[in-house]
Amino acid sequence: HVIEHGKLHERTAIITKLAGQIVRMSQQKFASNVVEKCLTFGGPGERQLLVNEMLGSTDENEPLQ
Repeated sequence: HVIEHGKLHERTAIITKLAGQIVRMSQQKFASNVVEKCLTFGGPGERQLLVNEMLGSTDENEPLQ
């Protein structure tokens, strides 16, 4: 609910806190809903952070393999 309706700084804090756990969370029934909301309502930088984590890339300049 906070990710969808909260203030920008609240959303950013939550997404930043979840970074590093996204792959594991995306494999769990209810946690995957949280990951989906983060991707839907996060800002461009936050979405890129999460996508990089899912793809296994920590450096946005690193080519995907």
